[in-house]
Amino acid sequence: MDLILSGGVILLAIVMVSIYAVYVFIVRYTQLSREPVDSEPLMQRVKTAIGERDLETALGACRAQGGAVARVLEAALTRLPYGRSAVEAGFQEASLEEEQRLSRGLRPLATVAQISPLMGLLGTVTGMIIAFAEISQQGTGDPGALADGIGQALVTTAAGLIVAIPALIGQNLLASRVDNVLLEIDKRREELMGEVAQVAAKKPGSGSSQA
Repeated sequence: MDLILSGGVILLAIVMVSIYAVYVFIVRYTQLSREPVDSEPLMQRVKTAIGERDLETALGACRAQGGAVARVLEAALTRLPYGRSAVEAGFQEASLEEEQRLSRGLRPLATVAQISPLMGLLGTVTGMIIAFAEISQQGTGDPGALADGIGQALVTTAAGLIVAIPALIGQNLLASRVDNVLLEIDKRREELMGEVAQVAAKKPGSGSSQA
């Protein structure tokens, strides 16, 4: 405990940063875990509805599913009556919005992973300054006089690394989940555009198809 207390204000700052990193990770991990990644059933319903020229059913399926993939599909489908280029634009805009929303929290974790070792290094430097100040005042005859400075130097360095390593692992874990969702969005984009192209190439028949 004395060794921990010797870390001083810098160690307290590292502890506060670590608490913030844990909070961000838990919140973002919980939110990303709720994101449905497998959207194959949704895509089948959407493709069937588009093939039948039933836009409302396709939109209803997206709203019922929820999640990033469904929101992007819904944004694209709302522009379906305006042509293929409008659908592409809707996909692009919605994908950018979802990417920003999904990536929220990744930059703070990356920042914590970067600054924690620097804060530890700062504690090392200030601890050595304290130690040398004690040497200049009392000489080297009393090793106990150097304890505070050396203790701060060691504790803050270790604390900075202890915070940085899990923060980096957490940031990479969340980034992997975000990449999976974005990859699913790109995959469904290609499928939807292909289905739209097929439907546009077909000539409307009579009866229900004409309607």
